[in-house]
Amino acid sequence: MAERTCETCGAKNDVDARFCATCDAYLGWDVGRSTLGGDALTGTIPRVVGTVPTGMAATGAPEASGAAPASGTATDAWAVDGSGAVTEPVITIPAATTPGSQTPAGATSGGTATDPAPTDPAPTAAAPTAAAPTAAGEPEPPYRQPSRFDPPDVDVATPEVTVAPDDPARVELSIENTSTIVDGYVIEAVEPPAWLEVTHPDTHLMPGERRTVPVSLSMRPGVLVLAQRLTVTFVVRSMEDPRLTVDAGVHVTVPPRGPRISLEARPTLIRLEDSGSGSLSLRLDNRGANYPQTFGLSGSDPESVVRFAFTPEVVEVPAGAMVEVAVTFAAPQPAPGQQLNRQLSLSATNDEGPITAIVTLVQHTAPAPVDQPIRVRLQPSTLRLADAIDADFDVHIDNRGGHSGVTVALAGNDPEHRLAFAFAPARFLAVPGHITRAHGRVRSNLPPKGTTATHPFTVVASDGTTDVEASGVLEISSSAAAITTAELQVEPPKLNVGTRRDGRFAVIVDNRRGAEPLHVTFSARSEDGLARATFAPPQLAVGPGAVGQAQLSVSSPHPPANQVGVRRLEVEATDGMQSLSAVAELTQTAPNRRGPASRWLVIVGAILVAIGALSPWFEGLPPLLPFVEWIRELLAMSSLTVGAQVVEPPLRLLLLVLAVMMIFGLAGKAGGLTRKSAILVVLLSAGFLIFLAITTFVPALTLGLPIIWVGALLGYIGGVLARPRT
Repeated sequence: MAERTCETCGAKNDVDARFCATCDAYLGWDVGRSTLGGDALTGTIPRVVGTVPTGMAATGAPEASGAAPASGTATDAWAVDGSGAVTEPVITIPAATTPGSQTPAGATSGGTATDPAPTDPAPTAAAPTAAAPTAAGEPEPPYRQPSRFDPPDVDVATPEVTVAPDDPARVELSIENTSTIVDGYVIEAVEPPAWLEVTHPDTHLMPGERRTVPVSLSMRPGVLVLAQRLTVTFVVRSMEDPRLTVDAGVHVTVPPRGPRISLEARPTLIRLEDSGSGSLSLRLDNRGANYPQTFGLSGSDPESVVRFAFTPEVVEVPAGAMVEVAVTFAAPQPAPGQQLNRQLSLSATNDEGPITAIVTLVQHTAPAPVDQPIRVRLQPSTLRLADAIDADFDVHIDNRGGHSGVTVALAGNDPEHRLAFAFAPARFLAVPGHITRAHGRVRSNLPPKGTTATHPFTVVASDGTTDVEASGVLEISSSAAAITTAELQVEPPKLNVGTRRDGRFAVIVDNRRGAEPLHVTFSARSEDGLARATFAPPQLAVGPGAVGQAQLSVSSPHPPANQVGVRRLEVEATDGMQSLSAVAELTQTAPNRRGPASRWLVIVGAILVAIGALSPWFEGLPPLLPFVEWIRELLAMSSLTVGAQVVEPPLRLLLLVLAVMMIFGLAGKAGGLTRKSAILVVLLSAGFLIFLAITTFVPALTLGLPIIWVGALLGYIGGVLARPRT
């Protein structure tokens, strides 16, 4: 369903609506004035080039016509100087209302108002107004003594009026004086539009008198009032007490009036020399109408060969304004050296019919010029390649001396027949007066590594009858093999692994000076052939300008005892044809196996000494533990002397301490404490036996003392092995 958009508030309305349902703005409801083929026209307001003074709406409210000026606000009017040019917008401010015209508190819009508090402290009594007769059967209202000052009772007899320039509107207000004195009333419009004039006769009424007062609404002369619908609020104010007011509202309609627009083309005569396009302007004058008009623009010629473009194609002409629309057109040119006249019809159309303006178009073309032959140039003409087989260049076809297009085909050839050519495009039109450029590509095979080859060639541009050539040279060079500029390094160059069998090196392939990728395979061997080498990865690819790295793991047997072995490794990287080499050294030391044997012998010897110190030494002699029980039984034995009984327990304890000292002797570098402790163990245990032999007798031995001596012997041997070799 078609809709009409209000230009003032943007609300959607029916296509045949007269006024906006939201803001009462005029929508141009007359049939045909804003439709084409029955469909609503939605136009654009172009550049405004002239206006007439228009009546403005009330202060702070937009014009209700819906045809706001180009500034977009209803309170802006376009000022026009004497030449018709548009100047800056002028703000029109309506006349200020009379002070005190605002509705007081308690007033209502329905024509009644509450009574304000009387200001006279002693009002005089007024004669009561005769009561109006009541209908039969209805009870009479109770008598109310009117106060001295009461607001009037106002009724609007004509709530809808229409105002025209030559036909003022008559609003009838029924006013009743409800006060007890003779009072006059002033009727004023609240914030009326600037174009509205309000007049009324004298309104002095007797107490209780009701009179119909005609209020005349007319337009100010010399002002174009836009079609609109608005509500005018009147204030009826008491002359005796200006505080007593009553509001009354009237709907005022300004109908659309005025002729259709006039259409003018500028200029009406257009001359084109060697051109097929031109422009003009259309002026649509709506300054005589108070409503906007919308038209669709079109153009035609008798031959229907001219194409027109309007900006915009559908134009809305605001009320009281003249707008200008830019028109461009394109027409076929006549033959060279001839003249052609055409009549162009420009129309502004809606359902009321078209309005037409005629423009005369005169086209003339110069005689056909003499064409110069095309020229061909290569850019660049010398092509240099390094390690590449394709070279690009541009072919410039110079047709600046020609006046017509030339279709040319490109081809390339070389005397050695070693090159291949390609062009994009291979066939094209050389535009007259310009240099047309095509893209060319030539391909050749690489020469042997480290050499350069030169190939001359020509590019031929042919139009089917004439060939034009341009010469060029291709120089192509091939870089040396990447392995010739690469370097092989082993990090670190010398590696000392101590007593270990395995070592690891980093093998670095430096191809930063190479122009091609380098693919190498690694290998390594030692001078004596005993070392085993493995690479991770065994093969490596290194890009040009890059550095690659692999890991070399070497396993080598230990050198002879007490010797240091140095094995020289030769690392090689080859690409299958050439190779790179580097040298690495692996240093090893023979492992010292005396250290672990020394530690184990000392530990085992100390344990045996401790076990022997806690075991029985003689037959019938109890073990040392538990100590208290052993002391008791030891004192009860009669086979040994008292001296032997006293010496043996401390001796056992001392042997335990010496066993611990044998182990502590491992912390030293030479094992001296271990050896000394072992010797003391033997001496003390043997001395104890000598002591027994001197004092009494030596009982039969059991396993305790032999274990001590074996442990001391092992500890001593371990201490000897702990000494470093000289």
